[in-house]
Amino acid sequence: MLKLKHKSIQIDCKSIMVMLWMAFSVLGVAQTYPSRPIHVISEYVPGYGGDVLSRQIFSSIAAELGQPIVVENKGGSGGLIALEATRRASPDGYTLLLASQNVPVTRRYLSKGEPIDATKDLTPISALWRTSLLLAVNPNVPAKNFKEFLEYLKLNSGKVSFSTTGIGTQGHFAGASLSAVTGSNIMHVPYNDNRVITDVISGQVPMTLSIVSNVNAHVRAGRLRLIASAGTKRLEAYPDIALITEFFPNFEPPPTWTGLFAPSGLPKPILQRLHAAILKGLSNAELKAKASSDGFDFIGNTPDEFVALINHDVEVAGRLVKLAKIEATD
Repeated sequence: MLKLKHKSIQIDCKSIMVMLWMAFSVLGVAQTYPSRPIHVISEYVPGYGGDVLSRQIFSSIAAELGQPIVVENKGGSGGLIALEATRRASPDGYTLLLASQNVPVTRRYLSKGEPIDATKDLTPISALWRTSLLLAVNPNVPAKNFKEFLEYLKLNSGKVSFSTTGIGTQGHFAGASLSAVTGSNIMHVPYNDNRVITDVISGQVPMTLSIVSNVNAHVRAGRLRLIASAGTKRLEAYPDIALITEFFPNFEPPPTWTGLFAPSGLPKPILQRLHAAILKGLSNAELKAKASSDGFDFIGNTPDEFVALINHDVEVAGRLVKLAKIEATD
């Protein structure tokens, strides 16, 4: 019996030694991380809003980490291609994912395919920024502000349409929510090209719901008129533009964030190192001011806060999909 006890103690000691060795190994890797360039797989198309801003942020983060950050654009399938490529990578901190809320939040409601749980299939690091959707109209629409626009909707119920970049997009959700709270039966016109804006400018469609960077230049040139923001707070770039929620508290703004993820199983010390570098990168005052003028609001939440945000927005998206009467496809 005594020998068995000693044997048991010896086995336990070996197990403890293995666990300690593994813990010190992870700590050692974290202390030297990163020792080579970091690869970020991005769902964004090269040269457009989210891609341009992300590269500026990554330049600031790379300076903090002391290693280059190389961005690879893998657009397509609403962000699924980029996510799947990241999910297959090793959780060593050298492959990261830049993704909008599309796949982590809304895809489960739009596709009959296997749902993605971003809080388990990936390691959420931090939400980097949030952008607002703006309600912009053709200048011939007889409304200078949201109050006048509501009168226009009332007089033209069932006749007004809005353009977006497609079915199941954040613009679509915002339009469906606006239609519901105003009781105006606004018709959705989805596009898959730049006519989403040009058809509003030409008057083919009276209004659009689009991110700030897509309408900024046209607003400043007088080709479009801003009426309201579908965001959660007034924009610094357009402080006089009212929020829809100021008129309709039950209006539910759709999720519009972009965040950084790693493959599932990222060691905590590396997660903490990355998060600290992100906070430093987002604290760049000049970059923050430029982003704000383009309608991007920096977030920089903790990994736990990011997980909570994802879970909250999954519920929000579920309600908005029902409101928009969208059926999941194969």
